[in-house]
Amino acid sequence: MAANTGIQDIYDHVKQKIISREFFPGNRIVEEDLASEMGTSRTTVRSAITRLAFDGLVDVVPKKGTYVAKPTMEDMEEVYELRRVLETEAVRRAIPRIDSEALARMQGCIDEQIELEKHYSMQEYVRINSAFHGEIARASGNSYLEKFLEELFNKTAIFLTFYDRSTSNQTSIESHTRILEAIREGDTDKAVEAIIEDNRIAVDDIQI
Repeated sequence: MAANTGIQDIYDHVKQKIISREFFPGNRIVEEDLASEMGTSRTTVRSAITRLAFDGLVDVVPKKGTYVAKPTMEDMEEVYELRRVLETEAVRRAIPRIDSEALARMQGCIDEQIELEKHYSMQEYVRINSAFHGEIARASGNSYLEKFLEELFNKTAIFLTFYDRSTSNQTSIESHTRILEAIREGDTDKAVEAIIEDNRIAVDDIQI
């Protein structure tokens, strides 16, 4: 890795290792090793770690080190509760603002999910799921709402990657289809109900 490796590069590198299950919850991340691997300074690594901790992907324990976040069932329930609150507000705001390009990308995510049924991979599902819900957050027109939801998507990615026992994303296809249909129809109540149901399904499938 080039010596000019930046904070974002390290952030993305560690996040990908978590999502790809190379780093497991509770695994220690050694700053010196990461700096050597990425060809950069410990100062840069430390700044990336600070961002990763802020986004809930790692835990920094004073005098002990940095560890991949290891959530409890209570953590999971609280995260999804907040995500439900923020995402229902996001979809209310998104409906009058969303454009045809965003709707097409959401449909593209559903199409990818359908194709994924032939060779199911949780890592691929996490990517597609985040992309689908990210369109709603962006269409809300509120940058803070988008930012906070992205942080929650990062956190739920850990839950899904390590603790979801699903071997199919069929129920997600159905709930995402309902969400998209409601948005296209401009039916706020239906969209909110579909978002709530989508979050409920996710919680039910996770076992910590």
